[in-house]
Amino acid sequence: MTDAAQLLNESAAVLLDFDGPVTPLMPAPANMHAADAARQALAAHGATPPDDIAATSDHLAVIRWTGTHVSEALADVENACTAAETNSARICTPTPGARALLAALHDAGTPVVIVSNNAAEPIRVYLERHGLTAYVRDVVGRPYLRPDLMKPEPHTVHRALTIAEASARSAVFIGDSVSDIEVARATGVRSIGYAKTVQRGTELRDAGADAVIDHMARLAAYPAE
Repeated sequence: MTDAAQLLNESAAVLLDFDGPVTPLMPAPANMHAADAARQALAAHGATPPDDIAATSDHLAVIRWTGTHVSEALADVENACTAAETNSARICTPTPGARALLAALHDAGTPVVIVSNNAAEPIRVYLERHGLTAYVRDVVGRPYLRPDLMKPEPHTVHRALTIAEASARSAVFIGDSVSDIEVARATGVRSIGYAKTVQRGTELRDAGADAVIDHMARLAAYPAE
């Protein structure tokens, strides 16, 4: 497995997941609150989701299910989830090491594009709140009313590469989910998995991450001498 710091130093652009590597946007109970808000929007359309969707704390799963099965409710579900994400963005705390990494990349002239299945609006709220807007070239968030284009579909990564003016092989994706690693592999982008637990580290390695770290501060010394 490649050394994460070396991989970062070899990269001309960084694609960065948001929820996890930058901030824990939707920790419990915020995740369940968002899922409940999405289900309330579904109920207003008379829709009854299956047991797994009715019980999940993953609001993105509710969005995906709605897009496939109750498309007429999708706008309301999306809006409810974006509002919940925005509320969380106003109070969530930074992931240790994330700010230092963004500052170092900015100082080195390395473009950073955030690529997330969260909506762009709450991400921008968070960046503005913490004085990080200037460190990020742009935000590619959840495609509105198109949950089928969320990661691990390649759509958002292709957009981010265009914004960063970088080829797939010259970029690196830093993310904490299996879907992040899957979309990196599908688009030919190298990947660094951020694992908050030993189990997640195993999952990211099994998914094909080129490198795995357990703390964002391990990258904050960029660029290496």
